[in-house]
Amino acid sequence: MALKKRQRIILSALAELSGKATTRQIAEKTNLNVNGVSQSLGAMYQYIECLGGRGGETKWKLKS
Repeated sequence: MALKKRQRIILSALAELSGKATTRQIAEKTNLNVNGVSQSLGAMYQYIECLGGRGGETKWKLKS
């Protein structure tokens, strides 16, 4: 499945943040809404792993 532009932007930001960041940090880096980033991250399970947390403080990591 091809990534949408927004998903590519989010993955790029996560990579720039050392491969590990919170939803809020990714939203700030991409200048996108936290809720929108959260929804996109939830659909990107092939590329990222959820490390736990709640809301904007949920931590994500790029899969290796």
